[in-house]
Amino acid sequence: MNGIKLEMLHRLLSAVVCVNDENELNRITAEYANKLECENDELMAEVLKDIRKIGSELVMLRSNAVNTDNQLVVRTEQERAELAEVTKIIDENLFDYHFQPIVSTVNGAIYSYEALMRPKSVLCPSPYHIIKYAEITDRLNDVEKATFLNVLDRIGSETDMFHGHPVFINSIPSARLDEADMERIKMMLGKYSDRVVVEMTEQSEMGDNEFGTIKEMYNSINVRTAIDDYGTGYSNVQNLLRYMPDYVKIDRSLVSDILNNRKKRYFVREIIDFCHDNGILALAEGVETSEELQTVIHLGADLVQGYYTSRPSAVVMETIPYEIRQEIKLYRQERDDGIKYHIYTAEKSERIQLERLGMEEYKCILIGKSGDGEVTIAGTPGIDTDIYVDVSNGFKGSIILSNAVLSNSKSRPCINIGENCDVKLVLSGTNKLKNGGIKVPESAKLHVCGDGGLSIFIDGSGYYAIGNDIDSKHGELVFEQGISVDNHAAGGVCIGSGLGGKIRILLGQFSLKMTGYFGVGIGSHEGDTDIELFACNISFDLSEQFGVAIGSQQGKCIANIHHASTKISLSGSDMVGIGTLEGSSCDVSVCEASMVFNISADHCAAVAALEGSTVFKLSKASMHIISKGDNALALGGYSRDNEISLLNADSSVNLVTKADYMNFIDKDKFIIEGGRMNVVVNGTEIKSE
Repeated sequence: MNGIKLEMLHRLLSAVVCVNDENELNRITAEYANKLECENDELMAEVLKDIRKIGSELVMLRSNAVNTDNQLVVRTEQERAELAEVTKIIDENLFDYHFQPIVSTVNGAIYSYEALMRPKSVLCPSPYHIIKYAEITDRLNDVEKATFLNVLDRIGSETDMFHGHPVFINSIPSARLDEADMERIKMMLGKYSDRVVVEMTEQSEMGDNEFGTIKEMYNSINVRTAIDDYGTGYSNVQNLLRYMPDYVKIDRSLVSDILNNRKKRYFVREIIDFCHDNGILALAEGVETSEELQTVIHLGADLVQGYYTSRPSAVVMETIPYEIRQEIKLYRQERDDGIKYHIYTAEKSERIQLERLGMEEYKCILIGKSGDGEVTIAGTPGIDTDIYVDVSNGFKGSIILSNAVLSNSKSRPCINIGENCDVKLVLSGTNKLKNGGIKVPESAKLHVCGDGGLSIFIDGSGYYAIGNDIDSKHGELVFEQGISVDNHAAGGVCIGSGLGGKIRILLGQFSLKMTGYFGVGIGSHEGDTDIELFACNISFDLSEQFGVAIGSQQGKCIANIHHASTKISLSGSDMVGIGTLEGSSCDVSVCEASMVFNISADHCAAVAALEGSTVFKLSKASMHIISKGDNALALGGYSRDNEISLLNADSSVNLVTKADYMNFIDKDKFIIEGGRMNVVVNGTEIKSE
């Protein structure tokens, strides 16, 4: 070997140990291959090959050292192989692309396609690995350049392949292209501006100046933009406000299992609402199940993308499967019907803000369409948004009212519970129902609980506050929290129905007021009723022609009252405190309770089947009766078929009447044992015998 070649080898080695990337190494070794005449010198060619290998190892080692702070380190043989493969892909532009349809939620038609990187490689590194190693070797700009030029070239040369739909091209805005490449790409983007959407994915936060330059460029050539992976990383609210793109792609992490995650649904709805308020189309990506598809469409997504509608393919699809299109149309129709008919479909575990729905002119909240669960309806005390609630048949779950005001037209329920439902109504704060109450059909059950209040204002005909209409039975009603009712219906029931059902009041403070022609506080109009009162405090104020505080007007009454306090004030024509006006019998048991009656009516009694058989047992309790009227009675009705037992009770009766009350008392069936009883009739105290 002569001295000239030795000098060249020395220079080559000095240059190789300083290289920073494979491109530079390739350039240097190619230059010295000519100088060293390697084509004619096999030994020199082998030496050059060894030097090239050493240089490649040095490039990888230097990449490791430079990127240690970023934790992008190549440590294993596999990682070295991956890095070498990615370097080859970038150097030789071995990029290919598959295209995934983006689908309209209006009709299931393909709206556009996203170009997804698929390298021509035996190892087939994922796009994530390509970006990772490109960042390690400071070659993101090369990936950015290749992506734009490759996809734009296909858009230009294979126009018919995309069936007139635009193509989303992924871009990393922080990647730096040289001026010549940028001008070339800008020219092509401008040429195909109606067929391109630039989808921006940030790897790092951009400064305002950098951002402003990019935004101005795309605006100047009328190219639409999209924010990718919104809801994660640097795709945040601040960047959304800065970019104000044409599309927002909601990240797949927010869409995955969204049906079962209330927080995700709430966040996604907020994103979609923001988009719609600002003229942006919302695209839900990563949709992989029918349930996810239905949920994002119901939430208002304009576009969807994911494996459920179509996987990426080298062959561009012209349409998605017919069954999927029909499914999309169905879900969209459900949403559109809700908007058309002002119906808002609640999701499972959703918290609904009444004022927001009111601003969007919704009139009804539909609960249970998406399955069982818990729905919260929250409002502001005193603010009526004119919204009512429908509960789907078969729903089993909780409805939480939190400072909610609901209202409906007269004689229509504010909460309409469907058939075969089991609903727990949890009260929080101050709640109000206007014009209508809560309908509970015979096949359903309602359990009222919580630590808040509920007031119901009724103004209609033949109506109820909680229960069912005048021609129906109601389902099981259970109360562990009190309510107040102001019922101005011409005829109706506060708690109960026309044909009756079971009522259990186990706790709470109740205030029931009624004015009208006929009415029942707790019970039924025509049907038999079974009522249990326990550990509650109830006051009645009924001003009716015909009325019953607890019981039935025309049916039988069974009532058991324990550890409760009742105050009953009645005025009208025919009135009964506890029992029935026209029914054949009543059976009333009161134990360890307090009862106060103040009744003023032509025909009346405190406890009685006024025209039938009365059984009344009072034990270890107090009872005070004021009963006034032409035919007023105290205990028992007009049939003499009365069995009265006062056991260890403290009782007082003040009776003002024109009736000969003694005609209606069978002394053998009027038993007083222990306790005290004071009776005053028409101002004269009657001594017990």
